[in-house]
Amino acid sequence: MSADRAERIVASAAPKGATGRESALAVRWLTTALTEPLPPRDDIVEGMLAPGELVVLGAPRAIGKSWLAKNAAVLVGRGEGYLGGALRVARSARVLVCHGEIDAWEAARRWRMLTGGDGAPDNVAETFDRWRLRTVRKRSSSGGSDDSSRWSESDEWVDAHLDGRLEETIAEHKFEVLIIDPWAVFYSGSENSNDEVEAGLDKLRDLALRYGVAVWILHHLGKATDAREPEDLWRGASRLADWASTRITLLPHYSERQAEQQGMTRQQARRYVDVRFLRRSTPTDDFSMRLDAETGWWERWKAPEAVADGRRVHLDIPDVIDACRASGGAWKSQRAAADALGVAATTAGKLLSSAVRCGALEAASGERGATIYRLPGNQLEDGQ
Repeated sequence: MSADRAERIVASAAPKGATGRESALAVRWLTTALTEPLPPRDDIVEGMLAPGELVVLGAPRAIGKSWLAKNAAVLVGRGEGYLGGALRVARSARVLVCHGEIDAWEAARRWRMLTGGDGAPDNVAETFDRWRLRTVRKRSSSGGSDDSSRWSESDEWVDAHLDGRLEETIAEHKFEVLIIDPWAVFYSGSENSNDEVEAGLDKLRDLALRYGVAVWILHHLGKATDAREPEDLWRGASRLADWASTRITLLPHYSERQAEQQGMTRQQARRYVDVRFLRRSTPTDDFSMRLDAETGWWERWKAPEAVADGRRVHLDIPDVIDACRASGGAWKSQRAAADALGVAATTAGKLLSSAVRCGALEAASGERGATIYRLPGNQLEDGQ
């Protein structure tokens, strides 16, 4: 094809400006950026969530990522508290939680656990409607004749369509945080296609920037068990991680073998996770959490002292003393000690008995026949 013919094809598809040529890109001069800076964005959750940003949380199935999202919804609705015991909620905001995997009955049960049945924030809402972010493949063709010869040209590309109901809902109720739980339910394109994922994310980003909405996507891990970066374990194409302003990955703290050595069941072991961050903005430090199965709240947790492989399996009396001191100097029950130590209740019982026998802890009667384990007075004072 001749150069002038190619130029005609491009020109026929390009938007026209006032001069009749292609429209120019919008530019901002550096002098303007420095002398007329944009107003600072007020974080919603410090170190994690800001207006207009995309956050992706990747985690194994059934490890508690939906619980963490609901924790965030309650705290952001109230405008106070620390998500996971570590990330400060800076202000209140309207939150919309989009449920893709649980029904209204299960959601209500979880909200009751988190709020105690009352004190629910009035600016948190949920929807069970299945809106979709769909991708479509489009083709453009053109043709004509030139110098007694005919020519034709076609081009294919990927585009996306976002269900208009979502934008209408955000505009009507002025939501500032959108939680998508999970990505696989609401995204209808191919998870393994970078082109399709990028087209879909472009629509979400446009929505986020126009309305100042922070978008938080919950995503599953793939089958890989080893990767250079935690987000490389996420399922599907890499563009989801590439686009995210904040990437968070929940990884089980204990391996199956370590959990077995600790006397923990598979369900108990999954309550302990390491939280890995990668951000474009100011870095956020990694930390560990444990899930309180009775309340549904994720709490910050200090893992036992690390050894060569990164996790300690066998605990001793000094570990018990340090953990008790970190918990305020006392545990109200054996169960509370087990949660703090990250071990099964039976294992905690053996450790506590040994600590009492050697005088490192005192045992006293508590409420409803429970045994309180506490540091002797002099140890507590020395540690403060």
